Parts: sequence; structure tokens; C-alpha cells
Amino acid sequence: GEVVAADAGDAMNVAVGDYQTRWLYFGIYGWLQCSGRFMSLYYKDAGLTDAEVGAVFAAGSVTSPFMTAALGVLADRLAERHGPVARLVVFYGCVWWSTVSFTMQLFDWFGASRFAVMLTCRVIMDMGRPAAISLLDAIAIAGLSDRYRYGEERLYGAYSWAIMGVAMGGLLNAWGPRVMHACKPAMALLLGVLLWRSGRPPRRGPRPCVAAADGGAGAQSTVRELLRCYTSSCAKISFFLYAVSLGIGMTIVENLLFIYFRHLHASYFVCGLSVLVTVMFEIPLFGYSKRLLDIFGARGCLVITGFCYSFRVVGYTLVPGGAWVLFFEPMHGVTYAFWQTASVEVMASITPTELMATGQAFLTSLRNFVGVTVGNLLGGVVIDKFGEVALYRGVAVLVGVGLATYVLATRRRALPNSAASRALVPDAC
Repeated sequence: GEVVAADAGDAMNVAVGDYQTRWLYFGIYGWLQCSGRFMSLYYKDAGLTDAEVGAVFAAGSVTSPFMTAALGVLADRLAERHGPVARLVVFYGCVWWSTVSFTMQLFDWFGASRFAVMLTCRVIMDMGRPAAISLLDAIAIAGLSDRYRYGEERLYGAYSWAIMGVAMGGLLNAWGPRVMHACKPAMALLLGVLLWRSGRPPRRGPRPCVAAADGGAGAQSTVRELLRCYTSSCAKISFFLYAVSLGIGMTIVENLLFIYFRHLHASYFVCGLSVLVTVMFEIPLFGYSKRLLDIFGARGCLVITGFCYSFRVVGYTLVPGGAWVLFFEPMHGVTYAFWQTASVEVMASITPTELMATGQAFLTSLRNFVGVTVGNLLGGVVIDKFGEVALYRGVAVLVGVGLATYVLATRRRALPNSAASRALVPDAC
């Protein structure tokens, strides 16, 4: 009887012992929105041209992939020695690294131009910001006994993204872009309080790489074996190529879209309101992410992502004025929620638990190194030479090509009816 009771208690601990990251997501996305999509307006207010704005964003994305990958490996190594709490320490260190770097933009450096100051600060800032996001995703996945509930945790980030989006729009209207320098450290401090309140994450047993069951590279927890696992089939390679194309597209929207909105005579408040409209559609999708994965699988969610993205950005080029863009912002929410839910699930399904931070960092690094760099560099140049309409229609075609490649590479074989088995098609080649 005692053995049965002990077993039941262990089962109960597994069920209720999940490490909840929802308030950490609330804090981190509120912190991100203190600059977020408003950074392009911040740079324009500092006197930078469209091409210079693109160059500043691109400069950060050149170095951030290497730091994101390195910090992911470091967090996993420290977690092996000191437990999962080590990932939280690295995560919060990245937040303050980025916050201090952001503040450095206030100062003139030995008579350097504002462009040089902004570019340098962006490079330093992006050594920590993308790593913090990928680390939190890894912490969330590793702390859940049922990883398909990831969206229920990530949902709280959508709440703070909406709240701070509207708030920042009003604050920028009242005091201008420099108000970001007061908001950013304040949200970093709030995140520290939420981190302290969240406690220590539980240890989870190691889980082998899914590819091992599908004829992949095996379950050895080394970076080399992980890379072999990620390149063991055309389906997986096509997923990463699709991620790069979406990285280019999403970067252009995240970093340059508000410049286009301002050209359409949208106010700062309308820019902030667009974020609220986006999140109104993100929230229910994150809340029902487990159900969406059960219905569509990760592959189906990725297909929906590509269609919604292309429809939205083409729609931006058809509107007559600033406020009209709000009619297409719901598709932004759908795009982001489906992509985030599906991509995190894909990486979790092909990555062992003890390398979860490394795996999430790998996807972030790949998107940043290729997708974000190309998107930022070409985005500003294309706007200067050909205009926003050509940019957004062109990137819609690019994402469509990436989606078609992924669909063709994963179409061949039917899979069992489960979200985990439908994440990818490992044997599609």
C-alpha cells in the first residue's frame, strides 16, 4: 500500500510540478516592447536614413547568432553542473546586458556620428537580447511535463506585448522616443522581481533525440550529433530554409514596418494600437495552442503561417491611409502565434532535453544570421531605391517560395495522427 501511495504521489508531482514561466514571459515581452517595433522610429528621430536604419539592425544580427548559440551552450553546460536554475541566471544576465547597452545610446562617444553610436550599441545590445528569448523558450519547454502546453505559458507574453504596445504609443506621442530609456530599465527590474517569485525549475530526466527513432544521428548529447540530427533529412533542412525566409520577412515587418506606417500618416498611437489588434488574435491562439497542434500538427501550423504572412504584407501595400493597416494586423497575430507554437514544437521534438537551450538557440541563430541580416540590409536599401510597396510584395513572394519548398519536401509520406509525429517528416527523403 505504501508503494502504491508513493507511486501515486510521484505521479501527482509530475502532473502539478511544472515550472510556470508565464510571468517571466509577461516580463520579458513587456521589456522587449519598451523598444521593440518602435526602434525604427527611435533611429529615424535620431536622424538616420532608411538605409542607415537597416544597416544598424543588420549589424546587430551579424554578431547575435554567435552569441546566442554560445550562450545556449553555456547555459546547458552550467545546467548540467548546477541544475536548471543556471539557465535562469544566464537568461537574466542577458536581459541586463542588453538594457545597459540600450542606455549607452544616450551618450555621444568622442564626437562620433549618431549613426556610429547607434550601430555600435546595437551590436552590443543584440549580443544579449535574442539569447534571452531563446533561453526562456528552452526553460519553458524543459520545465513542462507536457510540452504541448507551451502556448499556455507564452500567452502571457502576448498580454504584456499588447499592454506595453499601447502604453508606449501614448508615451511616445507625449514625450518622444527617448522615453524608452526610462521604461527599459524599469521593466528589467520588474522582470527580476518576477524571476525571484518564480522559484527554482525542476530537474527533468534526459530525453533522446527523436531522430534516433527515425534513423537519425542517435541520441548522444553533443553539438556535433545535434547538427547531424538536424540535417538528417530533406524535411528538416527544408524547415530551416523556410525559417530563414520567414526570418527575412518577419524582420522587415518587426523593424521597418512602423516607418511605412508613418509614411502613411499613422500616429504613434495608431502604431501602438496595431500591436493591440495583433495580440487580440495571438491570445486565443496561444491559449489553445495544444488543441491547434492536435488538429493541424506543427506542419499544418507552419503552412498557415506562410499563407497569413504573405496575405498580410501584400495587404499593407493596398491600403489608402494609416488607420487602414489595422484591418490587416489580425493576420500578424495569426502569423506569429502559429509560427512560435510550431517552431518551438519542431525544435523540441528533435532535440534532447539536456540540449534544449542549445536547440532553441540554434534556430534563433540561424534566423538571425541569415534571415535577419539579409532582411535588415536589403530592406533599407530596397525602400530607398524602390519604395515600400516593392519591398513588401517582394518579401511575400520570398516567403511563398520558402513555404512551397517546405511543403514539397514534407509531402511524401502520411504520418500517424499525433502532433509529435506530424512535427516534421523525418523520412521524407
